[in-house]
Amino acid sequence: MTTLILKSFIIEPITAILYFPIWWYSAALVKRIKGLGRRVKIIANFLGLKILFVNLFKPMFGEYSRSGRIISFFMRCILLVWRMILFVFGTLFFVCLFFVWIFLPLIALWQIYSLIKF
Repeated sequence: MTTLILKSFIIEPITAILYFPIWWYSAALVKRIKGLGRRVKIIANFLGLKILFVNLFKPMFGEYSRSGRIISFFMRCILLVWRMILFVFGTLFFVCLFFVWIFLPLIALWQIYSLIKF
């Protein structure tokens, strides 16, 4: 009985606390990297970048005249530039969140140290 209590209330919490940094910077980091890749793909799909690249030289609305093709090309170029800007900002946002996640335990330890120091 005392062994069970000792294991449950002393050994397991200490083991969990010591294992936390190993887990945070190994298994959880790999999971976050995969999640970052999925989010970038979701942003690209949401903005329809692949569709814009594929249809860049095709006329819009079935307008096959020379002026229709020129207008369609430049209109799609404007859309492509705007959506690429949105894609870059969205990707940078999630990359920044990823780096905040990486440094979060260090920031917490620094804050604890500054509280104990004074």
